[in-house]
Amino acid sequence: MYLPLFLKRNSAFNVIGAGLLIVAATYGLSRYTYGLFVPAIRDDFGLSQAAVGAIGSASYLGYLLATLISPLLVRRFGPRLPIIVGGMTATLGMLLVALAANPLVLAIGVTLAGCSPGLAYPPLSDAIKQLCRAEKQNRYYAIINSGTSFGVMVSGPLALIAGPRWQLAWLCFAFIALIATLWNFLIMPGPTRDATQHEASDNKPGGLSDDREPIRALLRRKLKNESVRRLLLGALLFGLVTSVYWTFSVELIASENRLSETGRVIFWVVVGIAGVAGGLAGELVTRFGLARVLRWATLAIAASIASLTMASDGMLVPTMSAVVFGATFILITALYGIWSVSCFPEAPSTGFGLTFFLISAGQLISPTLAGLGAELWQMTSVFQITALFCLGILLLLPTQDVWSM
Repeated sequence: MYLPLFLKRNSAFNVIGAGLLIVAATYGLSRYTYGLFVPAIRDDFGLSQAAVGAIGSASYLGYLLATLISPLLVRRFGPRLPIIVGGMTATLGMLLVALAANPLVLAIGVTLAGCSPGLAYPPLSDAIKQLCRAEKQNRYYAIINSGTSFGVMVSGPLALIAGPRWQLAWLCFAFIALIATLWNFLIMPGPTRDATQHEASDNKPGGLSDDREPIRALLRRKLKNESVRRLLLGALLFGLVTSVYWTFSVELIASENRLSETGRVIFWVVVGIAGVAGGLAGELVTRFGLARVLRWATLAIAASIASLTMASDGMLVPTMSAVVFGATFILITALYGIWSVSCFPEAPSTGFGLTFFLISAGQLISPTLAGLGAELWQMTSVFQITALFCLGILLLLPTQDVWSM
């Protein structure tokens, strides 16, 4: 019996649409949009740069804890539950930010919102494995991963519309997260093999192993593999260097009065628009191999971080930096996702969760360090040092190339 696309739970429309929207809500809005509002938040609450960095780090701490819990929930309840809990956490956290009357409530809201992608994102690898044919998994995952860019892209216009009443924008973000949660509730697979999974099985997608090796034993075995060690160390370093840009790029531009408030929002929107290009990660890996793509993307993102420190009174340099950073950040996160699943084929969400746990561990540390460094020296020096550290990823490419999940 023929069913319209919106009724077929494992159709490309539903899998990509729901996955992309939950990533947009949890990553693009709940986690990364904080940086766009740093100047307004700092002024309204009278915060120092160190305090702003500490709140940013608290967001990453929430994510860090959530990524430890998410794979355990997947093993026990299937992908649906942690995805839904992540969406609900995003909704509540952003609602608290919108209603915050003091720095404590603000910090709680930012931290709670920061938990959401750690819960919702790792299970998507399992969901894709269950719902999609093997030859489509790279493409679907890369497109879903670009949801971060759509969230960042949407946040800019909403910030402009809200103007000085920036809390209204966060109310809109919370509503978007609620819609994403409801859609995923309807289509994501649960702990039992429901009709959707039977249909996917009939289409012979890549299945998941029934092996339930204890996570501790699995990690002990995997850490003996040099490629796995490179994956995890590279993920940690990637997190360290990129969160400086997400947290302080708008502050760097604002502090030097190089762009108007509208110009800063345009800069942020450009980061989001450029990130859509990261949806090509699946095709690039299939054609060129992951190692080559990661090498060139690392050089590009290091250049984008360094270029933001160049003296400029116009939009050209910041816009170029935004384009390169947005595209390569989404691309590299997709590359680490594909690499992690290829390293952990028997437990995709475990490898996925561990990889993004370490990305977040780096992101947890660096905003606080960058805020302190900016008060001791200058933010421009912090960005230049960060760009140099970024090049260390070149020493941590895979030992054997990867061509698919």
